[in-house]
Amino acid sequence: MASGTPGGEPTVGSGEPRIKSLATPETITTGCIAWVEKEGQPRRAEILSIKTTKSGKQFYCNFDNFNKRLDEWVPVARLDFTREVEWPNPEKDKLKDPKTKKATTAQSKKTQPSKKSQKRPGKREQSVASEANTPHPWTANIPLDFVESQNRQKSASIGPDGESQARASVDGATPAGGDDMDVDERETEVKKEPAEFSREVEIEKLRTSGSMTQNPTEVSRIRNISKVQFGRFDLYPWYFSPYPEVFSQEDVVFICEFCLCYYGDEKAFARHRRKCTLQHPPGNEIYRNDDISFFEIDGRRQRTWCRNLCLLSKMFLDHKTLYYDVDPFLFYVMTTRTEKGCHLLGYFSKEKESAEGYNLACILTMPQYQRKGYGRLLIQFSYELSRIEGKLGSPEKPLSDLGLLSYRQYWSENILELLMGYNEREEKITIEAISTALAMTTQDVEHTLQAFRMQVYHKSDHKIVIPEKLIQQREKSKLKRKRTVDPTKIQWKPPVFTASSRTWGCRKCPNSEKILCFCPEIASFKSAANLPEPAMSLRSFAASLLGLSATLANASPDDEQRPLRDYHRICPDYTHYAAYPHRPFSTGPRELPYQRPSKKCRTFQSDAIEKVIEDVTSRMKDPDLARLFENAFPSTTDTTVKFHTKGKEDTGFFRMGSFGGFHDEGAWQGPQSFIITGDIIAEWLRDSTNQLRPYQPLAKKDPAIHTLLLGAINTQAEYVIESPYCNAFQPPPISDLPISSNGQEDNVHPAYEPQAVFECKYELDSLAHFLALGNDFYDHTSSVEFINKRWIRAVETVLNVLTEQSKSTFDPKTGEFQRNEYTFSRRTDIGTETLNLRGVGNPLNWGTGLVRSAFRPSDDATILGFFIPANAQMAVELKRASKILTAAGKTTLAQKLETWSAKLRDGVLEHGVVRHKKYGDVFAYEVDGYGSSILMDDANYPSLLALPLMGFCEVNDPIYQNTRKMLLEKSGNPYYLEGNAFKGIGGPHIGLRNAWPMSLLIQARTSNDDKEIKECIDLVLDSAKLGLVHESIDVQHISQYTRSWFAWANGVFASTILDLAKRKPHLVFGEGAAPYEI
Repeated sequence: MASGTPGGEPTVGSGEPRIKSLATPETITTGCIAWVEKEGQPRRAEILSIKTTKSGKQFYCNFDNFNKRLDEWVPVARLDFTREVEWPNPEKDKLKDPKTKKATTAQSKKTQPSKKSQKRPGKREQSVASEANTPHPWTANIPLDFVESQNRQKSASIGPDGESQARASVDGATPAGGDDMDVDERETEVKKEPAEFSREVEIEKLRTSGSMTQNPTEVSRIRNISKVQFGRFDLYPWYFSPYPEVFSQEDVVFICEFCLCYYGDEKAFARHRRKCTLQHPPGNEIYRNDDISFFEIDGRRQRTWCRNLCLLSKMFLDHKTLYYDVDPFLFYVMTTRTEKGCHLLGYFSKEKESAEGYNLACILTMPQYQRKGYGRLLIQFSYELSRIEGKLGSPEKPLSDLGLLSYRQYWSENILELLMGYNEREEKITIEAISTALAMTTQDVEHTLQAFRMQVYHKSDHKIVIPEKLIQQREKSKLKRKRTVDPTKIQWKPPVFTASSRTWGCRKCPNSEKILCFCPEIASFKSAANLPEPAMSLRSFAASLLGLSATLANASPDDEQRPLRDYHRICPDYTHYAAYPHRPFSTGPRELPYQRPSKKCRTFQSDAIEKVIEDVTSRMKDPDLARLFENAFPSTTDTTVKFHTKGKEDTGFFRMGSFGGFHDEGAWQGPQSFIITGDIIAEWLRDSTNQLRPYQPLAKKDPAIHTLLLGAINTQAEYVIESPYCNAFQPPPISDLPISSNGQEDNVHPAYEPQAVFECKYELDSLAHFLALGNDFYDHTSSVEFINKRWIRAVETVLNVLTEQSKSTFDPKTGEFQRNEYTFSRRTDIGTETLNLRGVGNPLNWGTGLVRSAFRPSDDATILGFFIPANAQMAVELKRASKILTAAGKTTLAQKLETWSAKLRDGVLEHGVVRHKKYGDVFAYEVDGYGSSILMDDANYPSLLALPLMGFCEVNDPIYQNTRKMLLEKSGNPYYLEGNAFKGIGGPHIGLRNAWPMSLLIQARTSNDDKEIKECIDLVLDSAKLGLVHESIDVQHISQYTRSWFAWANGVFASTILDLAKRKPHLVFGEGAAPYEI
């Protein structure tokens, strides 16, 4: 059934007719043939096994005309019980029918290959890579003779059966004719032999029809694991793996991607992840280039880890792998490095002492990374190690099907490249010369030459030729970027093993003073050059780093491993770290955890910040409130200052092809600060300004904070100059930080540079926040040092945007449509993620004095483009900036800003105030100038609720009070959400079940009612079970939240507490407490 007949006819079951009738999940049995959904359509499938898991019954199905490796466990829902199933025929007594038995035996003998054909791969070799019978036209031009070499091989390598061992070695490298094909395949093989080897055709054949597997038994064996969750990937095993039987009853097996421990229970796995300290394979890092690292692990020293690796790999390998007997092997593990750690890409194992001289025993690229060049990287690395050892290498035979194809490709590319060089020099070459140059065995070289028709016998002489097609393929491959190993970056000496001890080559590494080795037993970091040991033990280091005790496996002093070289690289990813509670817990009823990272893992440190934390928390009576402030106030500096330079010296780095104005005079000079939003490695202008706002009062007291803020202003100015219509940006080109993609397909005008911009949603408040950052800095320092040519240019750029975006949709004189300068279209099925009318948005009227904003601060598209909160904020910040420019002597520009400020303020009051039948005059959220308006509010700042905080109006303003009452009632604001556990303002960005704690904090800051303020703070405390303020909370289930790491919300909480400490100190410090102000 695995492959079907050549004509595509079903091959399920025997040829005898079966009984058909309807079945149910309870009555269907193994051997039945049913209709099962696969790839969206029903297919005939034989039920091979049935098991009961926690989610119900599952059926192991072998699909008609599909390779058996595509067999899978399916739930009841995928079986079509409305159609008849074919029941298995009762077995006949074979003893009563000797004729049938004899016929069957004869037929089986007929289909089996002879012993001779099994021994020699003649037909198989001919079919896959048939040799040329006549000289190739290139022979005359490429005199690559190896007659002497071939003659020596013939005379010295004749085996007992009279066959050359060179030919026998091909049997090891390429499966023999009877090893791996079904009967139907062999019949087809005889009828038609392909003209040449094609890797693409072979791969397609493997995926859809017969397998070249070396072990058909493993393919036909029923898989015991249905699904594996490995890191962020869901993997579906291909083969059986000897995990404990209890795991076959689980719907999903959870495997830690770092320590490879496996769990059947998700809660148990979550507990493990909170405690697991391993972030890279437990061995020596012997290679690092870009984001790729190789680790060498001794199976004897890390038995458990290596056994778990073998269990994992067995799910995707059809034949050889290890389990218990890992001691005689070394494992070379390839990983890709991210901030979360080193993620497994693949590995190969190698015998410590191989009698056959194999340089590789087992190789696997993880399924999620296959066909991306990583397999080739593993193969190349094995040969680079052989070169260092001074030996010839070859993979252990037999190879798996895909492994064979990968090796053929690698061998052919390298041999071809070598031959082309000899041809250009018009030199002769021998098999031995190729073998020595490439560290390949002569058998592998000869097999490759034969498989690709590069070896011919012409006029009683053996010659090597280069087919023209291979040359064309080589030219095409040069255009493709390939992953390669840089041999100069391998820091490795061949380990020497004796009966009593072993010696790692890293101890003799010439650069060992730069590489740290890790010795678990003495639990400390030391260098291979015996550098002084740090005072802090590993156990203390791990406890302070992760906030929990680390359990280390017992090992001998020789059991060394090299961690990542830079300290910050071994720090836990804060997205993951923030998702779990860490000790010590607060002594209050909520028992909030301590969530600050270790001091060495903090991205920025300031004594002034630590003093504020001490001053405030020491006076607080509520230990839970104190703990949340202790975590939240330094959240931005602890975790989000991804890059900061004082600008006194050249960083020596520039990311090519990024910012267009990099070479402009003054660009990226002076202090620079890149402040990420949290769990996304990008800077939003709005977020970063609000994240830094709690530290503005410290700028005059702490030079470090002063420089940090000055750098943030300079960086934002460069962003505005580069792409004023964009809201989120990539790391600065001088930062040496990698860029990332938002994974979207956007069509934006004006076009932007993806190397500089993370997302380009035009939000008017982003530009207002750029001005606000400098305005806040001036208010607290009275310094105008940030007013340089670049900042002035950025302000002028803002004015240009205001001019463009104040234009109406239709020309006021002619009435003709005039296309807006900014358009945005995204391929999405979410309406708030793109603009309608081909990226333009709904029409806007003229003469309003307002400025269009295509998106809201939540990054949702506006419905009516005149977004009132952003216009109000821009009016305020322009006026504040005009005063600073006047103080700096820039009166002309100051006057322009003052004019725009007054225009916007008048526009908001004239067009942004509407009459509500219940609440009276209120501020609208959005208007279009035609009389249409939207009455609502969103939790994100700027909002209508935050108008007094922006400085647009007083808290007691009648229109604002009417608006505030409307916004905090369900009947007035569609996004005011109340549930059994939480309440507050939400927004369309998250959905209709989640409210934002940020809205409660703004509600508290705009209230003078002690009871209301206390209720808001208590709700935020109740929702912060992990000791941090989240983005949003499910109003029915307070433990359900979005974003464990959201620095902006924590900054708003800190600002709220500092505001209350000054305005209402009794709510923070207790009755009779004196006000506190930084």
